[in-house]
Amino acid sequence: MSQASIEIVKEFFIASGFFVLQQDDILLLKNSCLQENNSFERFVFSLDDIFHINNAIVKIISWHTMKFTPSVLQKNPEIFQFIRDSNKATVKNVFNGEPFLKILVIPALPASEDLKGKSIVMMKEKGVDNIISFPSILSGLIGKIESRHVYLSSVNEVLRILKFYRFFAKEEQNLPF
Repeated sequence: MSQASIEIVKEFFIASGFFVLQQDDILLLKNSCLQENNSFERFVFSLDDIFHINNAIVKIISWHTMKFTPSVLQKNPEIFQFIRDSNKATVKNVFNGEPFLKILVIPALPASEDLKGKSIVMMKEKGVDNIISFPSILSGLIGKIESRHVYLSSVNEVLRILKFYRFFAKEEQNLPF
């Protein structure tokens, strides 16, 4: 577990208008701005899809040097522990009995369409509703940071300073890494 990665994801959702409750390496999200609850066929969420989430339990996997191939998923069953824990009373109380999505934030899926498809099938079979790539989250957070605004969050403040000194080119901010 990387606390820095958890903080980046947490700050992204806060900046996107979500109420966020952190429990160890899990984030519980409640959308404060949701206009309508949409269901999605898409398993891999884009940044636009995120704003249609009503309630979610989010697990951040910060293994940034790994792609989530079927073999990685098989060898690491702890990835899916948060799904089993999602029945805990605390989670049910936070969402007042409302349904919630079980979302993984992962560094990347395999490049091969075959391996990517197998990984997605495995995650769905284990109970994951959706995934979001960490690069998308990071890109989204950087895009929300204003270089002339002071932030209370140290994560946002570091990103603001880097943005102020032009460590992020305008073109790079539009890419999902």
